[in-house]
Amino acid sequence: MGKAIPEREFAQYADAQAAYGTHLLSVHRREATGCCRQCGRVHPCDLRMRGAHLIAHYADWWTDQPDLVRPYAAG
Repeated sequence: MGKAIPEREFAQYADAQAAYGTHLLSVHRREATGCCRQCGRVHPCDLRMRGAHLIAHYADWWTDQPDLVRPYAAG
């Protein structure tokens, strides 16, 4: 695996992953037919689910107020 990722770099990575998850949720929406507007698959499609999982997984790191989630990061 290698060496550990410094916290600041991981927080930036987590922000990017959560932002990508938000993008997936905004693009893969349900149409009136019950299918995904972007890919045409049954809603919720795999990519919409992936976006939700990314946001849920990185939610603790993706915040404007890291003190509330990671009090030890306050300094």
